Amino acid sequence: MSTPMLEIANLTIGFESTGKVLVDGVSIAVDEGSATALVGESGSGKTLSMLAVMGLLPPGISVLGGDVRLEGQSLLNLDAKARRRLNGSEIALVPQDAMAALNPTLNLQQQFELVLRAHRKLSTAQAKQRTVELLEQVGIPDAAARLRSYPHEFSGGQRQRVMIALALSCGPKVLIADEPTTALDVTIQQQILDLIATLRRELDMTVMWITHDLGVVAGLADRVAVLRNGRLVESGTADEIFFHPEHDYTQQLLAATPTLFDADTETEGNTR
Repeated sequence: MSTPMLEIANLTIGFESTGKVLVDGVSIAVDEGSATALVGESGSGKTLSMLAVMGLLPPGISVLGGDVRLEGQSLLNLDAKARRRLNGSEIALVPQDAMAALNPTLNLQQQFELVLRAHRKLSTAQAKQRTVELLEQVGIPDAAARLRSYPHEFSGGQRQRVMIALALSCGPKVLIADEPTTALDVTIQQQILDLIATLRRELDMTVMWITHDLGVVAGLADRVAVLRNGRLVESGTADEIFFHPEHDYTQQLLAATPTLFDADTETEGNTR
């Protein structure tokens, strides 16, 4: 059996001071090039689990047990320098709110140059060329002309495209998409989901989707893991979860997911 690209093994996360457990013994194996969705409501532990993968847990909260491995190598004992080298170049994050993640005092060229020079040792000219290529890849119009634009000069959808380009800038093996459409207008959400899915196929990346909405990952994920109150309640292929859910909680999440039939019925009712 091949080694998973990313493996979360019996991961337990909690408060350092009291030992209160927030994530309890979660295990997930993510194969190379696959797309796995981690699904659950607020407080389920899905985001904490991914922050542990990135080494970005909030102060006072730490990993109490288990392990996180990238291509078989443990990530939990990395020193600060090794972790900085890993994040961005091996594992990258697309957060919920691009406006909060991007530096409002730096234009795009400056923000990309910082990352590319730190991780890829590119010159200023090389970083500029690479930035244009990345922005074009995610569909930013007139990319070269936007290099000196600041985050507030872009729409919400464009900012998220910029954030995706920044996450991809160093060619990570794993992309974590943490509720990447939550802050966007509903008309833009599907465009961003489709963009990440397309880039995953083109770049042969491994993608982790983090979401509270099973409907978001329908058609995007190969496997789905469902969390509730810090515990993994069910996992399986997308077909198994969507068409043959075993746990009551998974069934409830599916029942709360709008369907095309529901949308058609609502539209029909509004036109009467």
